[in-house]
Amino acid sequence: MKILPVSNQFPDSFYEVSDAIYADLPYAPEEDRAQIEALLQMQRDKFDLYLITDSENVRLLVICPKEGRTAYFGYWETKNDLSLCRKAFEQFEGLAAEKGFENLQGPIHFNTFHRYRLRLQTPSWKMFDREPVNPSYYPEFLENLGFSVLHRYESRLIRPEVVADVYQDKKAFLESVRDLPVEFIPLTEETWLARETEIFELINAVFGFNPGFQSISMEEFRLLYNADFAARLCPHTSVLVAERNSGKLIALSLCQPNYTSLNLTEKPLFEKHYPLLKHRTMLAKTQGVHPQYREQGLMNYLGAYGMLSFKKYYDDSIFCLMRDDNPSLRFTDPVDYEKAEYALYTKAL
Repeated sequence: MKILPVSNQFPDSFYEVSDAIYADLPYAPEEDRAQIEALLQMQRDKFDLYLITDSENVRLLVICPKEGRTAYFGYWETKNDLSLCRKAFEQFEGLAAEKGFENLQGPIHFNTFHRYRLRLQTPSWKMFDREPVNPSYYPEFLENLGFSVLHRYESRLIRPEVVADVYQDKKAFLESVRDLPVEFIPLTEETWLARETEIFELINAVFGFNPGFQSISMEEFRLLYNADFAARLCPHTSVLVAERNSGKLIALSLCQPNYTSLNLTEKPLFEKHYPLLKHRTMLAKTQGVHPQYREQGLMNYLGAYGMLSFKKYYDDSIFCLMRDDNPSLRFTDPVDYEKAEYALYTKAL
């Protein structure tokens, strides 16, 4: 097992380890080599980075902040061999202790804007776009290595007949929206590009107080959330909410189809790839209200807005990756659902 300082790029074996592990599984993490190496360039001034690997069975990126007492691990993949995995994590712990860190946390690819968490079971949907996925033995490995759960998350699959029960009276909803001093703006690629900076600022305001949130640069935001991302969104169910008088953005809901079943080798585009889907699952990916405008029922309106077009365009829906104490989960509490659970782990040195 070697410890390799990382600067601009990972060795080819980094990707080969992952390819081998997921070769026979019905899901695999989305790894864009160019995107990963662009992210490394952005992070190298913030962190000291080390890759622990045997180049065949295990890889583990050690992420050491320039300041703070917590070291992180990300891009962790391992074959089903606890002894090999233990060697990698022992080296991680030794390195972190040597540098004065007191806690370990992960898996997290630098911050919560990128892939993080383990999935604790495989649900019926196998995988949705940008879902954190991993072999089933990963959580057990971390527990054997002395890690415990820091935060838990859920995704919930809602069947169409249940959705119909949640919002039956569309007319009443539309009439109630007219009484609010807000404007609902369908979110398209053009709208995203025109209001990109405002969307970035809104997301920082909405999620800035979440545990583990770290602000990022506009450059890093654009790496994942850009015109290509906007083009995959569903224009019928994704929406921005603005104050009617000032035009200020105060809430958003980002929804898209689950394109995973298409096994695309190109970036998904709603207009091109939605019609190819045989089973149409709506992913409710991100919903939030600016802190200054909460307690006005806007979160319920965001959920309802997506449901208004649901029957026409989708067969079922997944509310994605919400913390288990997030008020957004309450939207689906009264109905039957299938859930997948996820966890972020920690260990004190």
